[in-house]
Amino acid sequence: MHTIRQAVILDDHKLFADSFSLLLEKYDIFDLIHVFYSKEEFSRFLLAFGTDEIYVFLDYYLEKENGLSLLSDIKRISKTAKTIFVTSAVSPLVIKTLEQARPNGIISKSCGLDIVVSCISSIRKNQFYVDPKLEDILSILNQAVVFSPREVELLAYFSKGMNISKVAEKTYLSPHTIISHRRNMMSKVNCNSITQLLNYAKENQII
Repeated sequence: MHTIRQAVILDDHKLFADSFSLLLEKYDIFDLIHVFYSKEEFSRFLLAFGTDEIYVFLDYYLEKENGLSLLSDIKRISKTAKTIFVTSAVSPLVIKTLEQARPNGIISKSCGLDIVVSCISSIRKNQFYVDPKLEDILSILNQAVVFSPREVELLAYFSKGMNISKVAEKTYLSPHTIISHRRNMMSKVNCNSITQLLNYAKENQII
């Protein structure tokens, strides 16, 4: 029996999401393509989807939060989901952070159809794929400061002006744990204040 090949796109930039969907349809590599512009719609869909294999094309820069924070949710909800970050990021630090998070693939939003096809083919062979353009960016990086998905999530909350108590409430972590994470991040980039830490994150396009 033929297995229906499905993909889902989560990107709050509607023009790109719709254009990328048309590109996938044109190549006819998937039977069904679902497009969502918000995390809430996407999460409801994934929870109801079941256990069939699905390819998730996920934007890194989302309006309300960082796409990286969704990766652990996707892995928890669906063991068969294959997650591919589709990003406009050109910061070596961002690309390295994405690579360390171990999705199934990372491609640039400016890539051609051949890269998309190569990415999907590699993933079907259980191989991790990085867009050659992004590999070139990584090749000039000597020693990156890499933040974990949890740290990126906390940086996003701090950038919105949330205090320790509010961030702890949002993440279901203790204030002590939040303080420990903040201290570790400041140590990583050798800074002395949360303002310096956030400036570093913004300059390197992490948030």
